[in-house]
Amino acid sequence: MDQKKIGAFIAQCRKEKSLTQIQLAELLDITNQAVSKWENGRGMPDVSLLQPLCDALGISLNELFSGEHISAEEYKGKAEENISKLYKEKQIANLKPIKYLFSTCSNVTLLVAVIELAAGFIGNFFYPIILKVMLLNASVWIMLFLISVGKLTYDKKKLKNLKHSGTCIDSEIKDIIPASWIRVGNYICCRIVCGFIYEGKEYKAVSNYYVLTPFQRKEDLYANVFIEQNNPTKYSIELFQESR
Repeated sequence: MDQKKIGAFIAQCRKEKSLTQIQLAELLDITNQAVSKWENGRGMPDVSLLQPLCDALGISLNELFSGEHISAEEYKGKAEENISKLYKEKQIANLKPIKYLFSTCSNVTLLVAVIELAAGFIGNFFYPIILKVMLLNASVWIMLFLISVGKLTYDKKKLKNLKHSGTCIDSEIKDIIPASWIRVGNYICCRIVCGFIYEGKEYKAVSNYYVLTPFQRKEDLYANVFIEQNNPTKYSIELFQESR
């Protein structure tokens, strides 16, 4: 569900009914802060409040989930679309996110840097030259750690922004592109190619690097593609797998 669109629709319907946030909150026996949270797209009403909210606003559940008024001709199609979206969201709730390469890199590089420093300080009691060598090695690993964290932070922020202001597009995983030059133990690093249709045109989205098991198949994966409003060439991909 598009929380931002639904929130704006709740605010629109409330104003059409000439209700303030406080008045709507009193009708539902909740706080006006909760209403404000819905209207700003920062949350959804509890299941027990969906029908009372629709009754108060004079809309149907189908219209609420669609985030817009629906004509009689569109009603059936929108109902099927909303059921499909709810089913996919339930599926994702049972999935777990796949490790992003730079998340793994940041953990590994920090661990190695700590080990290098510890070995240097311990070795310094026996051979003073060891500390200098280990400090040099640790500085390299710390630099790699900072680069990994920087990349990870940038990508997380981009995904968060697109989740908030962009659009989630139905997509299909087309291919897995392994990176033979990167290995993490028995795991492989690869990029995921997703295909999606936007305004009648086909587009491809290629993910950043993720860490998969050697036996992972594309059928075991699920991807969310978030795009900028009206700009399908600017995107971010979130990858999931079945919990085992």
